[in-house]
Amino acid sequence: MSNQIEIKIEGKGLTPDKFVLAAKSFFDLIQGVSKNVGAKQVDWIVEVDKGSAILRGRVESPSPESEIAINDISRGIRSLRSGMKAIPSGFTRDEVRACQTLASLVDGNSIKAIFIQNGGSPEELSRTIVPTAEAILTGENYTAFGSIEGKIDSLSDRQTFSCSILDPYLRREIVCYFQSEAVAEEAIRGFRKRVLAGGLIRYAKEGHPTSIVVDTIRIFPEESELPTIEDVQAIFKQYAV
Repeated sequence: MSNQIEIKIEGKGLTPDKFVLAAKSFFDLIQGVSKNVGAKQVDWIVEVDKGSAILRGRVESPSPESEIAINDISRGIRSLRSGMKAIPSGFTRDEVRACQTLASLVDGNSIKAIFIQNGGSPEELSRTIVPTAEAILTGENYTAFGSIEGKIDSLSDRQTFSCSILDPYLRREIVCYFQSEAVAEEAIRGFRKRVLAGGLIRYAKEGHPTSIVVDTIRIFPEESELPTIEDVQAIFKQYAV
């Protein structure tokens, strides 16, 4: 179980004020993600490598949730660096802002590079994160046609019929409204099953989908309904020369 994450600052002109700002942003990031993923009280122990600009946060009592938080930090940095204009899993605007602050410290002179590492390959906080974070923090709501994949985990028939799809990757619930009674009935049939819903998607200014007006829905088969390896081999043998 991964129980630590560290930041490494490379550069010969690191000033005390920049080091303090980097340290504050780093701990804002790891403490914020820990809270966002629902981890119980995480006691971070601060460690500093002698003679280097390396700060380390170590979890005193590791848990599955603290490991998720540590992994989400690295994945979130990778997502921001790729240019994806959506808040990464485990992040809020505050953690995006912390990454933006860290990346903006890299000037190629006094600070050559900043890396965050959780035991795997280091993730670089490059300058490309700055405009991506800015777009997330100042973006606007928008709509686009597309599809949402996930599990229907709730149904509601209060004012108008709707359901919620749980996105397994973003770990967010997306509200579904329906164009027709037939599509709504298909959603009911797909309750607690994995589906692919297509239609007009509304995105939050952070870039993640919040709702969809569904005009098509496809229910994926249960794992028990899928062919086994033996079934596939048997089919293959029928056509083998």
